[in-house]
Amino acid sequence: MEGLVQAGSASALPEFTRGSWPDAIYRVRDRRGVGVLGLPTSALTDAQRETLLRFRFAQYLAVGFVDPDVVYGERLEHEPPGPAELATVNFVAFARVDGRVLANLALRSPVEAPRGTTLQTLDRPLLPLEEHFGWGALNRLRLLPELPLHRIRELGRFVKNHRLGALGELGARAAVEVCLAALHALRGPLRLEVEAFVGEFEDAVARRHLELFHTPFAMVRGGLPAFKSDHFLRPALDGRARYPFAVLVSDMGTMSERVATIEAALAERGTRALAKLALDRQPARAPSSLVPPDGLADLANAPLPQRELSLTARRRARALGDRLRSFPPFTTLSEAESTTLHTLLEEVHARRGETIVRRGEPSNAMYLIADGEAEVQRAGPLPPTALGPGECFGEIGLLTGGVRTADVVARSALKLLRLSGDAYRRYLGGLADVDRELARVALTRAAAQLQAR
Repeated sequence: MEGLVQAGSASALPEFTRGSWPDAIYRVRDRRGVGVLGLPTSALTDAQRETLLRFRFAQYLAVGFVDPDVVYGERLEHEPPGPAELATVNFVAFARVDGRVLANLALRSPVEAPRGTTLQTLDRPLLPLEEHFGWGALNRLRLLPELPLHRIRELGRFVKNHRLGALGELGARAAVEVCLAALHALRGPLRLEVEAFVGEFEDAVARRHLELFHTPFAMVRGGLPAFKSDHFLRPALDGRARYPFAVLVSDMGTMSERVATIEAALAERGTRALAKLALDRQPARAPSSLVPPDGLADLANAPLPQRELSLTARRRARALGDRLRSFPPFTTLSEAESTTLHTLLEEVHARRGETIVRRGEPSNAMYLIADGEAEVQRAGPLPPTALGPGECFGEIGLLTGGVRTADVVARSALKLLRLSGDAYRRYLGGLADVDRELARVALTRAAAQLQAR
């Protein structure tokens, strides 16, 4: 593996220092020893693509992001290419003297989907970040969920060369140069194709680069990202917290002054001017238009203890949360939201014949049936109604604030999940889609009662 790191870090594309590169959407020939090219993957040769895959893989290895057992077992020598690889734009910073690769950033297209597909479409290809945050991770933001999927890009694969030695100063410049290249491309050649870009970051690295440029981004703190157990990047989440973010391209006009300041710093000798800007930590002047006026819903933005949870524990929590999405009121929740919701529920067990709620009592909770059967007993001649796994009761009281209208008795041993009224009002009460589903369930039940009369 050390051999892979050394070889990948020595990767060079000397041809990048020469020629006109007509397919480039961005180019800096030489700025204080660093050159930059922005090229679609389709414009690269097979050898050039493999060079970048090897370079990125080496940097993942160098920082411990790669599972060594998977690497050894599968004899991996480079990053596996993604399904939309040819539509990716690669921003590559290299040493002007010999083409040695210094840093790489990719702007990735979503997998092709039918026209009309948006982030709200349930049956659609996942964005790369959703492969471990789950479907709908950014769906509580404004505007973004309604955009056509093909007009969204994902910013990722941000790596710099960790084995530069005496060329370390070039590496510091290169990391800023590839970010600058992507921003110029989005506001220039790609402005008619791309309306927003998304990504994910740890607070310590990529987020600081966004803040350096005063990027007006919206981030979501909820959810538990998790790779599959055999994913080669599984260790990249161990003991770390990562969050998805999004940027509306039309918001980026507010960055012009800051971008000019950064370019002036890059034109100076050394990295002192860049370091001073990095330490400045001034916030972006303008907020993101993607943030709702009242802020993100608590259910989407409630942070969960990522660093403290192993990947096995994360996957278990995700699986429990995913079961909630089979209950009618919660089918519209994202995977991140359902995972958070499960942490708010109290598990309740009832013996056969036990009364769970009584008619006339205050409606202070609703219940989801995980296992077993219950019976709804109403006043008057109405026959009892049986409820089973995947069904709920108590939702009418939560919506109306009234008292219980029926007794609910366990027909067998029951395992229930209890959502308190306080938790509902704080985390779910403002979500129109959830209220709409609860109302639909309540109306369906009321209609059934009328027919039974």
